[in-house]
Amino acid sequence: MEALDGSCQELAVNPNKETIIAHMTSLKWIGVAAFAASAMAQSPRPDKTARPPAIQYSVEQKDGSMYSTLRVRVNGKTRTLIDQSKEQCLAIVDQRDWDGNGLKDALVRRITACGGNCCPDEFFFVSALPNNEFKISDELADSWNDPVIEKWKDHWSVVIVSNNEGYTTNRPVEIKRRFILDEGKGVKVEESQRKEIKSLLEMRSEIFKGGNEENNIQYDLDGDGKKDTISGRLWERWGRILWRVEFANGKQFSTETACKRIGVLGTKTNGVHDLVCDQDTVYRWNGTEYQ
Repeated sequence: MEALDGSCQELAVNPNKETIIAHMTSLKWIGVAAFAASAMAQSPRPDKTARPPAIQYSVEQKDGSMYSTLRVRVNGKTRTLIDQSKEQCLAIVDQRDWDGNGLKDALVRRITACGGNCCPDEFFFVSALPNNEFKISDELADSWNDPVIEKWKDHWSVVIVSNNEGYTTNRPVEIKRRFILDEGKGVKVEESQRKEIKSLLEMRSEIFKGGNEENNIQYDLDGDGKKDTISGRLWERWGRILWRVEFANGKQFSTETACKRIGVLGTKTNGVHDLVCDQDTVYRWNGTEYQ
């Protein structure tokens, strides 16, 4: 207030236009400063020592039912996120702060077949929001395998590999997708498709009509001037070929590995052509067998 008293004294001694304007300006900024000080005194300061709520997700099965209930416990209080009446089989894959907001989220597996092997499982996020609410994301992708959790550009991410495996003889398709959690939504940030190695000659499961049928292709694998034979029969459950190799000199090799495609590559190992299974799995001759 000393500045205000001095301004008033100057106005009394020298009441000209310039002095009046300077006096009004001084009053304006003093008023702004006073208002700001009052607002700061009334506004609560953020508590930097406050801890985030203790959050724990769980899956329960009751009354002998195969179906699950998804629950979350927050500071000792439990609430239901997905009830057993939804008839879903669930499992917690991972719990962590996926989106970096200081609250624990979850990656959940929806077991499509509830224990069988008819279909791949599906995955989704459960997100803890700052308003003490929880949000369930849309389905991310499906997979026969466990997802991979890893850091990506300072974010936690999950990589899910999907394919068209099943009771089908369609050509194999495999897609890898990466997701992060953002504002309650699963966001796809990367996608790539597995590519095929080009073969010289190949046999695909799509040519088979049934499990009792057998097909073969012939090629001089060992360079002795005689054609060797790759034979196969269909494993109908998975639409794959159980194959074996019969060399012209009488030597045989068989495997329990089943492929959607078995083909001959231009590359050789120990003088024998390499073979390719599916898109890019290469079998090489070690001198006595393919590995």
